[in-house]
Amino acid sequence: MTMAKRFTDTAKWNEDWFLDLSNSHKLFWIYICDNCDHAGIFKPNKRMFELIVGDRIDITDFLSIVNGDKIRIIELENGRWYLTGFISFQYGGKLNVNNRVHKSILSVLTKNNITWVDDVKPQLELPEDTQYEQKDNISLGQPRTITEAIDYFKEKGSNKNEGEKFYYFYESKGWNVGKTKMKNWKMSASGWISRNKTNKPDSDYLGGQLNAMKK
Repeated sequence: MTMAKRFTDTAKWNEDWFLDLSNSHKLFWIYICDNCDHAGIFKPNKRMFELIVGDRIDITDFLSIVNGDKIRIIELENGRWYLTGFISFQYGGKLNVNNRVHKSILSVLTKNNITWVDDVKPQLELPEDTQYEQKDNISLGQPRTITEAIDYFKEKGSNKNEGEKFYYFYESKGWNVGKTKMKNWKMSASGWISRNKTNKPDSDYLGGQLNAMKK
């Protein structure tokens, strides 16, 4: 079986979050990055990893540590994991719907109910005759990018982490409120902020975010 070739982030060896991982967790992170598909979707295979490295690993502990300072892995409703920075790192954060590989990536994201990917979707290079129509059809149902959500939270006196929690929570829900499509994300964000006036430090918010996504 021929494995796909891809870029590897060598800068991780100088980053505190990676250096602080145990040896098993470092290996597991590299294993995930090497074995996820071309859209950054990974089907967890704890048994295979443990057979390869000859060591046991606690998945819950691993996710908590890896996502300690920022969200690097999102658990999807279908049991798979999504590596949040994979697409922007591998493809420069810009997908072209006319590119065969990029089109395949978008198809994989759709199949996994991922409707918004960091800052990738707003930068899609559409054919010229559809760009204007696409721009006009953008509604308030969801923020264009995670940065837009974070900026709105900061503008309202909240912080980056609450903005990320809000964004990834509703991203995992397909921007639905119950079974209804969200109509105005800023109103929902304002409600979120008012319910969470006592915001937690950066390193404390992950557990609640992951639990909320599993509900």
